[in-house]
Amino acid sequence: MYQEASFKTEQVVYAHTRSDEADMEYKMHCHNSYEIYYMITGNVEYLLEGRPYRPRPGSLLVIAPGCFHGLRVLDGNEYHRIRLHFAGEILSDRERELLLQPFGKNWGCLEEQFALEWYFHAIEDCGSYGKDLQDIAIRARILSLLACISAIYLKDPRRTYGAESQAQEVIRYINGHLGETLTLEGLAERFFMSKNHLTALFRQATGTTVARYILYKRMVIARKELALGTPAAEAACRAGFGDYSTFFRAYRKMFGCAPTDKSAMELPDMDKSGDF
Repeated sequence: MYQEASFKTEQVVYAHTRSDEADMEYKMHCHNSYEIYYMITGNVEYLLEGRPYRPRPGSLLVIAPGCFHGLRVLDGNEYHRIRLHFAGEILSDRERELLLQPFGKNWGCLEEQFALEWYFHAIEDCGSYGKDLQDIAIRARILSLLACISAIYLKDPRRTYGAESQAQEVIRYINGHLGETLTLEGLAERFFMSKNHLTALFRQATGTTVARYILYKRMVIARKELALGTPAAEAACRAGFGDYSTFFRAYRKMFGCAPTDKSAMELPDMDKSGDF
């Protein structure tokens, strides 16, 4: 069984879903948009930048752009959730400064936020509006939701992150040095472990290899730069690609087109992106 009530605009994706099929494999991915998930029922586990998190009913999960994450459904009981993706451009500079603090640099969660479900249903109602009215209503209701989340967060900024592990040190280092040369050999040496041990540790924590993770995260940076109008060669350099030909081949393999082609699809899930 799968049911979904959803709508999509240029800057917002909303989906209210129910399903009862187990899926024990993480579907790892990341987006250039902000994401909010509200858990109603279900037995699921998220993996966010190598950290596991099991939400409970009423949990609110917020994910920043570029955060590498995936989900697995642990049993066949009903999984009922609401998700909202929105582009940061929907907010003014001042609104971004005030309302995006709960997202931090990667992700965070707030437990037992049952009262917030009303805000999501108010956004869902916008799906039946005409376009001009819809754009106004969606923005107003997202602002209202973000203001409420921010007020809750500021009262108690402690956020659940899941257990710390050795893999998080590696992930944190990679994300802080994407513009530099990163190799499996160099990382293994820095963290005093063998390449085989690092590979096994990293795959267990993230569901993918070190090389694929680095390439995927660099591609997120490059895509953001391209969207801002940065020339392709400069975008590749800022993202940490050693030379443009390497970036060009990787981009074409991942998206099926050149970096200058504006029709490229969204970043694929890691498990659907071939050698990436």
